[in-house]
Amino acid sequence: MHVPEALIDIAGGIALTFFISFVFKKILPRLANKTRSNFDDFILREITDLIFPLGSIAVLFLAETKLQLPGGLNKPYELILTIAAAVVFIRLINRLGIRLLQGLARRSGREDIEQLVRTLFPLLKALTWIVVSLIVLQSQGVKLTVIWGLLSAGGIGLGLALKEPAQELFAYLMILVDKPFTIGQFIAVDSVAATVEKIGIRSTHLRSLRGEIVVINNSKLTSSNIENFATMQQRRMIYSIGVTYNTTADQIQSIPTTIQTIIENTNHTIFNRCHFTTFGDYSLNFEIVYYIDNRDYTLAMDIQQSINLSIMRKFEEQGIEFAFPSQTLYLEGNGVTTGKESS
Repeated sequence: MHVPEALIDIAGGIALTFFISFVFKKILPRLANKTRSNFDDFILREITDLIFPLGSIAVLFLAETKLQLPGGLNKPYELILTIAAAVVFIRLINRLGIRLLQGLARRSGREDIEQLVRTLFPLLKALTWIVVSLIVLQSQGVKLTVIWGLLSAGGIGLGLALKEPAQELFAYLMILVDKPFTIGQFIAVDSVAATVEKIGIRSTHLRSLRGEIVVINNSKLTSSNIENFATMQQRRMIYSIGVTYNTTADQIQSIPTTIQTIIENTNHTIFNRCHFTTFGDYSLNFEIVYYIDNRDYTLAMDIQQSINLSIMRKFEEQGIEFAFPSQTLYLEGNGVTTGKESS
């Protein structure tokens, strides 16, 4: 058969394929709408989308003998059609696989699993392309041993180039699986205390108390000690104050009771202890420990400020002075002696 006649047959076959595809797109959705599940709608839609491209490829395959191509063009012609068919199937497999994994992740009811599945989509797509490509190459007579040799040779350099991105990806997956923190939680990493705003594949973005964005690599996060304040039911407040050595023993004895009363009369607080602990170089030191029944940092600072001001006012009423470093000069004859004391 002459080439023009073969082209007419090809055009007719493609037109018929288009017509069948059009009919199926009109009929199958009506059948799918009769069921409660959306998955069958998705399957039927994917099938109808395949009819035209696969039908056209089949028509071109069948027309090969009629086209009477020169001997040197038969293999390239078949290779192009094979690649086209492989691309169609790869896209179908990827869409079906992604939809299936999305459904399973959604049924789990866990947001971290859904996020993990979304992260793995590019990797799964790439794996599908690689596997199908190897199958196509093998079907064309290419020896896989040669391919594996080339991949091994190039894999060393590629592995070195992708070492850091791969490390960050695995660290990201560890964060999603172990969940040391989630978006919106307040954490402390090394010297950084901030709220988690974004968890990316390569890095995590934190919003510090001063308002700036702090970007930390995921690999550094997974290898650091992380303090997560989100699950904290109570915030423990512990600090010391010092009073002068001029303070009397009776006043020293009354200070723990005074501070306990102040803390117990403050909302959202639970008093733990207050003790006279040490004789310092400049001061008589007390350690104060109490809890705030809220993990909000700003509220905790407001409560601590209120308690500190109440302590200052009470000490003023009782004539108790806070200590600070000072020096006193003692004059002995013609010499001068320097001594330290609290003032």
